[in-house]
Amino acid sequence: MTSDVDASSSMGGARVANSIALAARSTERGRKCDVRAFERSSGRRGRTRASRDDEMHDSRLSSNATASTRTLTCAEVIGDASGAIWMRDSVGGAFTRTRPIDAKTGRERAVGVPELRAVFLPSGFPQTVSADYADWLRWHLTSLLFRDVIEIMSAQSLLVALGVGSTPGALPLTAAAKWVLKDGVGSFATLLAGAFGGRWYDEDPKRWWAVSNALEDVARAIELVTPAAPGLFLPLAASATFVRAAALTGRGSLMNGTFMQHFGRNNNLGDIRAKLEVQGRWLALVALPVGIQVFQLVNAQASALHAEGDELGAAAAAFGGYGLVIGAHIFSCWQAARSLKFDSLNGFRLLRLAEAYVASDGKIELPNCVEIGEIEGVYKPRRTLTTPTFGASPNEIGSTWDAFIEATNASNGHPYVLGFDSSRGDVASALILESATPRDMLAAALACEKLRIDRSSVVSAYDYADSQTADFEDALIRAGWKVGFVQTGTAPKFALSTT
Repeated sequence: MTSDVDASSSMGGARVANSIALAARSTERGRKCDVRAFERSSGRRGRTRASRDDEMHDSRLSSNATASTRTLTCAEVIGDASGAIWMRDSVGGAFTRTRPIDAKTGRERAVGVPELRAVFLPSGFPQTVSADYADWLRWHLTSLLFRDVIEIMSAQSLLVALGVGSTPGALPLTAAAKWVLKDGVGSFATLLAGAFGGRWYDEDPKRWWAVSNALEDVARAIELVTPAAPGLFLPLAASATFVRAAALTGRGSLMNGTFMQHFGRNNNLGDIRAKLEVQGRWLALVALPVGIQVFQLVNAQASALHAEGDELGAAAAAFGGYGLVIGAHIFSCWQAARSLKFDSLNGFRLLRLAEAYVASDGKIELPNCVEIGEIEGVYKPRRTLTTPTFGASPNEIGSTWDAFIEATNASNGHPYVLGFDSSRGDVASALILESATPRDMLAAALACEKLRIDRSSVVSAYDYADSQTADFEDALIRAGWKVGFVQTGTAPKFALSTT
């Protein structure tokens, strides 16, 4: 009897439990149906609070159900490289952090082994820099090594020149005065280069980078020959300082300004510049013994030939040894400049792109920065006999004032004026007004190129630009060009007014 009661109670309890479970599931389904109905009625407003609560509840249940079978790990990612791994400590549930993982072996790196990428390269390299950074950096570091070697050799030459013979340069006080005075003229060179060269650097950075480094080599060459004429130490050293100061102004302006803006892709200009300083200091340490050794070898060889009476051989040994190092530096700088592929627009690049667009009537994809960079080169001419004058002055629009007025009237309110440059054989030209936007400058380049091909009607050139500028801009963006600014350098802009 008791067993029957117990069985009956058990069956009743089971039925009650099943009923409760069914009711709970029914209630849950009903609630979720209500939620889905509410979300459907809400259109595109997103998930409701009730839906988010359901998901959080389900997530907690799922996490609790699988906590015993899954282990959550959190790996540091720096660019495309894996770093240390964070996970739960096996004792106490605290945090534990492993050493960085070697990408090749998959094992932890040994303690004390520095991450060279983090020391010498910007954080997140290569994703956080421009695509040409790696190619440029290889040649730039090579040029830095030769530059440091030349600097060490020239410093030794100046010291030798100060102490040679019985000239006043041998007197310590006079030598010190000469050393200080030679640096004074460098301030004037910096003022001149900064005042007149700034916009040239931005307009054609590749060329001016190579020119600035070449000028620095000229200055170092002057310093290297000072031991041959110690009595002329002050004028020779001062001349070298003047040239070098002007060169360093251009070099520093490009490195800290134009190049940093170009290389940075993650608002990380400071990081890129800091890493270049680290690379430079390391190379300076390497170059120190090399420069001393090269100078001593060349000087010893030249002195031996001079003692034998072979003046020509001594000069050839000196110029050959020093010239080899200087030539290697110039070549490395040229290769570094050549590897740069700017995706910003200047007058040369914009006209080249406009030429390609007009020639195909917009039917082909425009060249990208790599293709235009190869055309641009370093020392290649930026203007041919038929290249339009972009950023013209009034006398490059018309040969007379009346012709200029006629050209401004024909512009019919456009923020640029088309004409013909009589000083260059009547090539097409465009004067840019102060009110011109970057898009207006794209239109001016299109109109100028159209006028170069079809000189019969200036009005047709304006109409062509008006109808094609939007498509031209879209084509530039597809090719990867930055269209928010056009660098015109020293080209003037004008404001027209009538009284």
